[in-house]
Amino acid sequence: MFGQQLVNGLTMGSIYALIAIGVSMIYKSLGMLNVAHGDTIMLSAFVALTLYDLGIPLVLTLLLTFVLMGLFGLLLERFIYRKLEYSSFTNLLIATIGMSIVFRNGSILIWGAEPRLFPQIFDTTPIDVAGLKILPQNIGIICISLVLVGVLQLFFYRTKTGKQMRAAATDAEGAAMIGIDVNKTRFLTFGISAALGAVAGVLLAPMSYASSNMGALVVLKGFAAAILGGFGSITGAVVGGLLLGSIEAVGAGYISSAYRDVIAFVTLFVVLYFKPSGLLAKRIEQKL
Repeated sequence: MFGQQLVNGLTMGSIYALIAIGVSMIYKSLGMLNVAHGDTIMLSAFVALTLYDLGIPLVLTLLLTFVLMGLFGLLLERFIYRKLEYSSFTNLLIATIGMSIVFRNGSILIWGAEPRLFPQIFDTTPIDVAGLKILPQNIGIICISLVLVGVLQLFFYRTKTGKQMRAAATDAEGAAMIGIDVNKTRFLTFGISAALGAVAGVLLAPMSYASSNMGALVVLKGFAAAILGGFGSITGAVVGGLLLGSIEAVGAGYISSAYRDVIAFVTLFVVLYFKPSGLLAKRIEQKL
């Protein structure tokens, strides 16, 4: 039972990790908690469903969704969030909450309030591995997440653009003084974050349904994973996501699935009590 729950936990933890990376990138770049990131996850599921209903093959549908949602993130940064660049943390937070409300109600107007069934991306036949019934979905989600994390690490540490984005996120004023286009790095950050949200959305939707509120709770788990690992750290986001998902699933299996969310956030509180800055990060100071 433990092994089965652990596999399920690592699967959900992989999705939490993708979400945590997305919100961490925006926080480190702009000092903003992007509450509307959960609605990016939701919108990606509905966009994919719309494309699929038009008769576009599933694989092409998924690729188009990632591209379209990445462009959506770029447009949000360029025409909305860039105007709020010098706003306080509180104003930025309120703005993202407002955007979340707009996106959620807009999705209801366009696609309706009823949950919609999402097509299965992976085969549904379980694979017997050492007595464990592992779905191809579990393997696929974990592998996709690990590959994306690896690609992001290579991008941020091996490419000129990635290094510029890291420099601008660490010290925007200093980066600007040495000729780095900070607006460009933030522009790209929103695009990458939205694309990661799209991946999380289309991986999550087949496990439940596509609905207007599907991103509301999961984005909180993403924030929790980011905080658990250390806000602003990609490695911390991955560790936090996998740890949170595993503890949540194992705890739900041995106690009750009704306490799944409680277990996740109690874990966060316990870790923060002993490590206020998270497991893998130094203390982060905020200016409110």
